[in-house]
Amino acid sequence: MKKYVVRCLLLLLLSPLTTAKENVTPEDERIRYEGRFDSPAPGTYRTDWPCARLSFGVNNVREEGGSIDVSWSSERVRLNATAWRADGSIASSEIFVGPKWRNKKQTSTLNLPKDASFVTIRKLTQAAPFGTGIGEKALAASVWEYHGVEVTGAEVVSLSPRKRVVEYIGASDSAGYCADGTPDIDGTAALLIDSWLYDNCDLATPGLLANYFDADLWVEAEGGMGLTQNANARIPAFEGKYPLPYFWENQALLTDSSSSWDPTDSNNQLSPDLVVVSLGGNDYNHQHGNVPSNETFSAAYEEFLLKIFSAYESNEDAKILSVCGQGSPAESAFDPDNNRCSPCPHVEDALNDFKINHPELGERAYLGFVPCDGSVVVGDDDIGCAGHKNAVGQRKVFDYLQPLVSEIMDW
Repeated sequence: MKKYVVRCLLLLLLSPLTTAKENVTPEDERIRYEGRFDSPAPGTYRTDWPCARLSFGVNNVREEGGSIDVSWSSERVRLNATAWRADGSIASSEIFVGPKWRNKKQTSTLNLPKDASFVTIRKLTQAAPFGTGIGEKALAASVWEYHGVEVTGAEVVSLSPRKRVVEYIGASDSAGYCADGTPDIDGTAALLIDSWLYDNCDLATPGLLANYFDADLWVEAEGGMGLTQNANARIPAFEGKYPLPYFWENQALLTDSSSSWDPTDSNNQLSPDLVVVSLGGNDYNHQHGNVPSNETFSAAYEEFLLKIFSAYESNEDAKILSVCGQGSPAESAFDPDNNRCSPCPHVEDALNDFKINHPELGERAYLGFVPCDGSVVVGDDDIGCAGHKNAVGQRKVFDYLQPLVSEIMDW
């Protein structure tokens, strides 16, 4: 009887440790952020970039499990909330979907199994589902505002940094556009109005590479963006007048010009080991012949690579991988003015010029050409909506690039 009473008293004393709710604010130092966030007001962090992520560890999850209540606001945003085991396997996962219209604050719940070790919440959607031109001005962007979490039945702890850091700069393929889509929605209102429902940066090549190499991931990518000009540049209202390097150099959020960002500022705490640049496709495709000259493109490419190396000069081992191609033989049937491999000779020439002009830096710059002849992406079950790769196609590109990255980085 005495043993039973003692046991009950111990349970009563210990129960507050495992059942109490803990509110964790965005400013809490136990939260780790990947990607560009800013804080427009106390108690709120926000981002619009795909693959932006927060993470934190959990200890002493009670026997029956716990829960994570995420407080957030958005319009046209999907989040992947996942509880992970210590071995990297998934303990539980939920896709949180925000409202299509009218930004509002909401709470979404992730169950926390007993064997959970850490939690991640990643933005799947790109920033401007209606383009970075007039569509962005007329309709709200895909901005994720994070207000904090309430954790029940577990202790929140800090996470150690991941082994590596990768930054990925690109356009629609890099953002995971249509990775969850299917060809049957092409030409329908579902694609025009609800394309954000089919974005999935987690299943795109950047997300797959980061997961495989245990790397923190920063993605600055948006559909239609280029290096010197955006897609359909003859009509600036579609994709806006600024190509992606402008946003990389100046803005924390793609869709908010008031959100300043300086990649050379050490306070941003970004020192990538590898920067992947996947730009050039939109400079030469969807342009009806209005394409940059080799000289113009090469000069712009050189300028951008120099800015990247300069921003991260503290990491003398940082490398750049210029990725080009990754199309399929079937894509010209979907859009005759689109061939993902047609810009590759220009990218290769620009990279060679850079190596000649800057031999020391050139030793740290590499080309990652992904063929479009069907040897990687075929164009059947690996295509989602709007002629873009689905999760199967994205994994094929990852499978092709992964050995190259391993060789370049000695990972």
